[in-house]
Amino acid sequence: MATATVVIPTLNARDLLRDALASLERQTVRPEVVVVDNASTDGTAEAVRSDFPWARLVVNDENLGFGKAVNLGAAEAVSDVLVLVNNDVVCEPDFVERICEPLADEGVGMAAGVLLQADAPTRIDSAGIEVDPTLRSFDYLWNRPVGELAAARDPLGPCGGAAAYRLSAFREVGGFDEAFFAYWEDVEIALRLRLAGWECRLAPAARALHRHGQTLGASSPAARRLESFGRGYVLAKYRVRRPLRVALLDWPALLVHAGARRELDPIRERRRGTREGRRNAIHGGVTGVATVPYRESLRRHLAAAGLRARGELPAHFYDER
Repeated sequence: MATATVVIPTLNARDLLRDALASLERQTVRPEVVVVDNASTDGTAEAVRSDFPWARLVVNDENLGFGKAVNLGAAEAVSDVLVLVNNDVVCEPDFVERICEPLADEGVGMAAGVLLQADAPTRIDSAGIEVDPTLRSFDYLWNRPVGELAAARDPLGPCGGAAAYRLSAFREVGGFDEAFFAYWEDVEIALRLRLAGWECRLAPAARALHRHGQTLGASSPAARRLESFGRGYVLAKYRVRRPLRVALLDWPALLVHAGARRELDPIRERRRGTREGRRNAIHGGVTGVATVPYRESLRRHLAAAGLRARGELPAHFYDER
């Protein structure tokens, strides 16, 4: 059986992290665990050292963001498989065992675990990532009943909150792109791994409860800035040439932020992401990876906008990565 290293980036989430680590201590297959603390001030490092001495601890002097923290943790790994778990996730006892199983196939470089909504555990929060032709991403099977996993297909790649990567493949493509501070890095590395010839498999029995958006908040100003940068960066890096379709999907929300909320930062970050993406553009781009038709993507955005306008959007909703 493959050996696994679980990496958990964290920031000021001591109590959530305790629950995550306690769930990893109960695994049927005990993994190596690396906690990467992004300069927490709530006693996180002290709690890990005293309560979970078996976990390896990397303490940063500043908040490096998600991708850089994962790359630091991955550099510590000596296993076959790199497993990523968010600090607001509680894993079922066989989570690590089940998420590693698809990687027994030599052509598989990624496996997607299943995050369940903590406040509605019969509903799925994410079963991986899917994208439309503009590379706009969605959480696969979001808010669908758990029973639908029985007939589910494989996603484009795993969500970074419950992911497994063949460690050699992760290192082969250079790990997470450190242009991202947070959000979209899981989408981008899935695209890069696909271009390198690696496949993704859904691991439907690898399940964990997810208390979504606990670090930044699922719709906080910080999350909106990071989302805008990431979207602009991915569009430019992968040379998406569908300006009208992109505008119909993206710009209504950006203009609402600017008009109703007086938030210009998302637009500034979108432009900055575009500039950075162009500097790192991949020649040839990606084709044939879309799993969501454009009309369905547009329908989902319109439906979410309607719920948001009526104040009916669920607290755990997270359609923007």
